[in-house]
Amino acid sequence: MKGFRVGELRAAAGGRAAMVTFLLAACCSPLASATIDRIAALVDRQVLTVSEITQMEQIRFFSRAAKQSDDDYRREILDDLVAQALRYRDVERFGATDVSKDAIEARLVQIHKRFTSIDDFNAALQQAELTLDELRALIKRELQVENYIQERFAPMIVVSTDEIESYYKGAWTQQRRQRGLAVPPLADVQEDIRTTLKSTRLQQEIDKWTTELRSRANVDIYTWR
Repeated sequence: MKGFRVGELRAAAGGRAAMVTFLLAACCSPLASATIDRIAALVDRQVLTVSEITQMEQIRFFSRAAKQSDDDYRREILDDLVAQALRYRDVERFGATDVSKDAIEARLVQIHKRFTSIDDFNAALQQAELTLDELRALIKRELQVENYIQERFAPMIVVSTDEIESYYKGAWTQQRRQRGLAVPPLADVQEDIRTTLKSTRLQQEIDKWTTELRSRANVDIYTWR
């Protein structure tokens, strides 16, 4: 499987030394005649390769914004892979929870829907040189991080009635009117607004957590192209 998780690299010192060690080992191996994969980033001693970015792009593992350029999408994929590597290490410290097969299959269906047909999805999977079981393993890892986030951060997020009312009278109502939509009574949309505010707060906590993890790690970005 080309470019799938390389794992830890034992380097003498630092990210740049690790890159040199990796390339020398590849050149001196029996497979030196094969194409040498390029390092996209180092997260301490964990290697992320350009092939991994290409695989994630081909199978559309991460959602893509409308009209997003290929280059921006690939950079975003690399950022997501770095964040995932940092977060998963923290998850492992506390013990990753098991994930049900149903949850994995449901996420797999979401990825399917990013393609026009199942045949297109299967062709992309073949092009990426990934099996369905390998894709399921990637999904499981992502869901384990998401479960950890829900257990650790979600219970701490509380949105008060005053915050809901303030948001309703301000940004929420303004956005509705700008779009030419009617503004229903607060009672009719209170729980929807609560969900929106909780989601925003949760993402802020995730970003803060990830920033802290990154500040404690040695992250070197080389390329995503």
